[in-house]
Amino acid sequence: MRALQITGGLLAGIVFWGCGGGERSSPDTYTSSPEAKQSVSASLTLIPHRWEGASDSIETWTARSGGKILQREKYENRFYSYTLRIPTTKALDFFTQVRTLGEVLNEHTSLSDITRAYNDIEARLKAKEEAVERLRALLREAHTPSEILEAEKALQIALTERDSLRSSWENNRLLSETVQVDITLRNRRFVSYQEGGSYWAQFWQSIEAGWDGFVYFTFALAYLWWLWLLIGLGSFLYWWRQRKKTQPPTAA
Repeated sequence: MRALQITGGLLAGIVFWGCGGGERSSPDTYTSSPEAKQSVSASLTLIPHRWEGASDSIETWTARSGGKILQREKYENRFYSYTLRIPTTKALDFFTQVRTLGEVLNEHTSLSDITRAYNDIEARLKAKEEAVERLRALLREAHTPSEILEAEKALQIALTERDSLRSSWENNRLLSETVQVDITLRNRRFVSYQEGGSYWAQFWQSIEAGWDGFVYFTFALAYLWWLWLLIGLGSFLYWWRQRKKTQPPTAA
């Protein structure tokens, strides 16, 4: 398991080093991007040494790294599930901290090259911004109502297309500057022995499950008191009839 953690750390380090990160661009500044743009996603499932407080640690480290919690889910006392976005420049340190929480069950990192899509949207956005400025100039020069109406209609269409491209560009920028991280925290008491769970945790869990079953059984007995009363009364009547049949006749 230690070798797996070291291997996972080296892989994540190589991936995060390749992502670069860099300075955040201004939303209104679109320049050529000769460097590679990559999207990184990672998933990690682990069993915390101490279940209480493990989720608080995840949320604290996310905030300290400048990340964001996209989704949070808890299933009873069995597991926590998080979807996070962590800046690439902080991702390696974040993963190093998370691994200290407990035993890693599985870990996966994937890398996608989005350079072509990023540059394509960036070029289209720059061209659309120029088109918007030209339409605004035409609108200022328009004199007749029909010219103004036509220029306004064309400008509105161009603005809508520009805003859509801006949204796509911002999404790709976010993908290239952050890592999407899926983290699952498993309670050791509910991890099967085959998955890497503790033998004694499974042993005590079985005892608890058996005791819970016994308690529910006694509740069922108490809830159906009327049924046992009918069965008892029926048994008594049956015994009484049989006894009457077997009794010898009394002498006259």
